[in-house]
Amino acid sequence: MTLDAPLEIAVLGDVHGHLTLVYRLLGRWQRETGRALDLILQVGDLGAFPPPFRLDRATKRFAESDPDELGFAAYHEGGPEADAFFGPDAPADQRISADLVFIRGNHEDFEFLDEAGAGSDAPVPVDAYQKILYLPNGARFTFGRGPHRITIGGLGGISDGGRPGRDPVSEHYTASEVRRLRSRGERVDVLLSHEPPHGAAAAIHPRYADGGSRDVLELLRELRPRYHFAGHYHEPGQPLAATGETQSYQLNAVNFGRPHRLNPGCIGILRWAGPEESTFALLDAPWLGEYTRSNYRVL
Repeated sequence: MTLDAPLEIAVLGDVHGHLTLVYRLLGRWQRETGRALDLILQVGDLGAFPPPFRLDRATKRFAESDPDELGFAAYHEGGPEADAFFGPDAPADQRISADLVFIRGNHEDFEFLDEAGAGSDAPVPVDAYQKILYLPNGARFTFGRGPHRITIGGLGGISDGGRPGRDPVSEHYTASEVRRLRSRGERVDVLLSHEPPHGAAAAIHPRYADGGSRDVLELLRELRPRYHFAGHYHEPGQPLAATGETQSYQLNAVNFGRPHRLNPGCIGILRWAGPEESTFALLDAPWLGEYTRSNYRVL
């Protein structure tokens, strides 16, 4: 890879603890394409629940049938499962060098993330390998390699009945976090939000016609990002209606809705050499069909 080659950035939908599935799929993408990822972005609901587990009711219910809902712990504490990608003896064809940067969703340990991100304006590591980084609400950061730079801002969590919440240690974003993101007045290249913008998801299903965040919609109008990525709805990944020249996408959860089928549109690849020299596509490769709930750890 030459330094002037475009940045290779993977974008993930909700993960809900299924980090080993994520890294298996991204490692396969690297092998299939012969290209190395520079950065991984994730739109919230990573499932950041370290021990001792403070689980919300929904996560606790799902974890009873799918222990991988608690898979973040293997990376937070370190161990054989995570060593396979980050350890000193990780095979070259399986190693993931790119950092994963995530915003919070509405299913995380909010006390843990609040403590980790306190006072930070940049992504902060939350795992034993310094490879999984939390981007606090309202923060932005710039990533670069060679001549290329990309600026990413984040607003995690969801609205509270269509309005900002009041408690920053909760599933809701707050008005001060929204102000923090817009305060610099500068454009960002990518905006990550957990909740899609208000009204934009009507194309996914009529039940979402009045869903989404009005604050995210206003941020898109003000910050004018080239790309916007969201999750939350666990629906097939697809473009969303947006504003101006922004390309907006909703991504599916990285999981198996059925035991033998990976959720469609759960991963996308952004190739970035600048705002006018960039492409994004949801991953739809034939080899994805090889992965099932029972075999993904060995492929």
